[in-house]
Amino acid sequence: MKTAPGFSGTITGRMNLIGPSETATAAPPLSAPTAVPAPIFSPQRLDTHNPAAALPDIKLPILAPRAPAPKPPAPAAPGSATPTRAALTPAVGPAPIAPVKQRLTLSALFAEAGARVPNGVKWRLFTDQADSNGEHMLVAESDDAAPRFEVDPGSYIVHAVYGLVSAAKFVEIKAGQPTDQSVVLAAGAVRLTAFAGAEQAPPGAVTFKLTREVDGMTRTAAENVKAGELLRLPAGRYHVTSLFGDANATVEADLDIAAGKFVEAQVHHKASKIALKLVEQPGGPGLKDTSWTVLTPGGDVIRESIGPLDGLVLSEGEYTAIARRDGQIYQQSFSVKAGANADVEVRIR
Repeated sequence: MKTAPGFSGTITGRMNLIGPSETATAAPPLSAPTAVPAPIFSPQRLDTHNPAAALPDIKLPILAPRAPAPKPPAPAAPGSATPTRAALTPAVGPAPIAPVKQRLTLSALFAEAGARVPNGVKWRLFTDQADSNGEHMLVAESDDAAPRFEVDPGSYIVHAVYGLVSAAKFVEIKAGQPTDQSVVLAAGAVRLTAFAGAEQAPPGAVTFKLTREVDGMTRTAAENVKAGELLRLPAGRYHVTSLFGDANATVEADLDIAAGKFVEAQVHHKASKIALKLVEQPGGPGLKDTSWTVLTPGGDVIRESIGPLDGLVLSEGEYTAIARRDGQIYQQSFSVKAGANADVEVRIR
């Protein structure tokens, strides 16, 4: 992984096989945890980032169409011979036998002939023929890793969702033949954690955005991802943007996620939290009804606010604070050092 130039921060991490193995050893914690972390593959799914979560309300992926059913014979032309009475009499015979349901067992793989996905897959089984609205009827669904369905012989569509990864395929269930089918989900998982200096960033203070190149275009894979959140993604290379606060404390880096791998990465911000106060004397209380503008040495506006700025996170560097109150303007230059939270006082002179 590499850090894009022009941003104050770094990203580090480690990569493990997805899912625990019998011989695996526990990875060291990122920092002293306050509680036992959840397992990598908890029954958690990122529905907020998952467009397939509302599957009954969206169209399935377009698959190769089935061969059209044979047309019924055309009606007899006028003037043709009228069937005899005997031909119209239905034949007497045994009642039709209802088809015997057959077993369908499903499994998901990270790659062809690869390891099985241990859990976290949402399965849905649909009829293969769409109705007049272009929708397929849901036949069965399951959250099991390897579900087993009992269904009538016929044609179906299997749809599997794993985080932000999905796949669909046709299956044919024949009478008297139990069927096993596997679906390939080329997916990996990532968990991102943020630090400010040597301290872990407060919960909810950092958000992540992941983008990737698709057909020569940059597309958003996930955004507003919280630190510590497990994210299941299609395997590939991603560009990670980490925002600490809502100003300019940003770190960017590239991250590779391999199929069947779990990546745990740490983003290190060189930033601090600043409180701006307009005071009449050093150490005095901050005056109310003050508007603020924070500028870089080059004059770029970093943040504007009507009211107090007591929790502003800024990247390491030099700044100028401008305060406006009662028609008067006051300003003060100040420095920000990574991991050193501070109060910046602008004094009325």
